[in-house]
Amino acid sequence: MIDRSVLGLLVMLALAACGDGPGPVRELEPGGGFKAEVQSSVTATLVLPDRVAPAAALIQAELALENKAGDVEIVSVPRACDVFDWVMHDQAGKLVMTKDPVECIDQPVSKALAPGSVLRERISIYLLPDVLRSGSRYVIDYRFWGQPARAEFTARR
Repeated sequence: MIDRSVLGLLVMLALAACGDGPGPVRELEPGGGFKAEVQSSVTATLVLPDRVAPAAALIQAELALENKAGDVEIVSVPRACDVFDWVMHDQAGKLVMTKDPVECIDQPVSKALAPGSVLRERISIYLLPDVLRSGSRYVIDYRFWGQPARAEFTARR
């Protein structure tokens, strides 16, 4: 016969091993895309809806990267998974959410942009449940190939 306290401890250990217990708390911090060198002649733009439902699971947006130079420009990021990187702040500037970190080979990658070219991408920004508060305004700072873009939206139906 197993003592109840021992049985309770065994159940807690089993749940923790299965991932049902509380996991480690992840620090919110910008990813590697924010560490990339900004090119003055390359401009990134982010277009998102002006309003996003507070219960939204994702935000669909459009990114553009334009080379305004008269020569080829090279953009680089520390790792391939840093090509798309973002953080979300509330109106007061408090960090609300970041792109989830992913395992990735620690090797820089680069992309050449022809003079006057524009690289366009449709993206999805995945949100944690209940992260948005109705009526609140948010800012997304995005890095596309390390180049900064910013857009704002309001959480509202």
